[in-house]
Amino acid sequence: MNVFHDNSPKYRLLAILKDLLERPYHHTRKMLATKYNVDKDTIKKDFNELRDADFLVKPDDKHRYAIVPNKSMEFLEDVLFFTEAEKDFLLEALTKANASDKRLERIREKLETVYDVSKLGSSLFSKTFLTKANLLEQAKQQKRVVKLINYRSTNSSDVTDRMVEPFSVSTKEDILHAFDTDKQVIRHFRISRIERVELQKQNWEYETRHYVTATDPFRIVNDRQVRVHIKLKVGGYNELIERFPLTQAYLQPSADEAGVFDFECKVNERFFGLTNFILGYHEHIIEIVEPESLIEHIKTHIGRINFLEN
Repeated sequence: MNVFHDNSPKYRLLAILKDLLERPYHHTRKMLATKYNVDKDTIKKDFNELRDADFLVKPDDKHRYAIVPNKSMEFLEDVLFFTEAEKDFLLEALTKANASDKRLERIREKLETVYDVSKLGSSLFSKTFLTKANLLEQAKQQKRVVKLINYRSTNSSDVTDRMVEPFSVSTKEDILHAFDTDKQVIRHFRISRIERVELQKQNWEYETRHYVTATDPFRIVNDRQVRVHIKLKVGGYNELIERFPLTQAYLQPSADEAGVFDFECKVNERFFGLTNFILGYHEHIIEIVEPESLIEHIKTHIGRINFLEN
């Protein structure tokens, strides 16, 4: 049974909040008034109520509205994401309430699909991060170019500005897929490595060339991928999932040896991310099983290191 009637002010207020969060800068006051069968002044009052509740409601230059990240967004993180301890607490409470095995299993599966924000690192879902993600989402919705100010590239070790057309924004994965208008190629960027996002006046020119490329567990976008198989000690397992949380889905305990883990998945053909891990934590690696190209790649990198004599 619904707590609110469909035409109640409280129901409408919650529904409008959901609209603005799910589709930023899509709805005008007139659109919302038509959708909920009220006048525009009523929607204006609803916006004021949301602002009184510390939600920052702002329009763009076409009078389309969105919830802009502020301290309320930081509060939303707390209520929308579960830690492992919170999941266990909920399941324990349901068990004590004598919920059926079938219902418990169903709820357990649902809880496992809820992303644990603690695995993302402290920089994600901060006010600064959400502000950047919100601007990128706004640019995507409006099909406008953005300038990524002082992007810190790990691969090139450069800090530069990039002019891009953002067409896929994943806050959960900390990934922006965008078309680089200067280099004329699709690139992926870590949102957390962008110092600032500036919305530009010009609209997209290259939409027909937009497509989401494959992303590996090291957050490297490359359609050309190769399968790797590496055997790790417990320390390697810990370091890998702490540095690259998405790799956890591809780690399994060895069927033959205790305390050994197999890491098997497809990664980018140039081994970005994985190379740094292998070189930095080689003492925790038992064996690179395959491919041979990865073994040769690591040997080449070791050969390039200059060792200083005492």
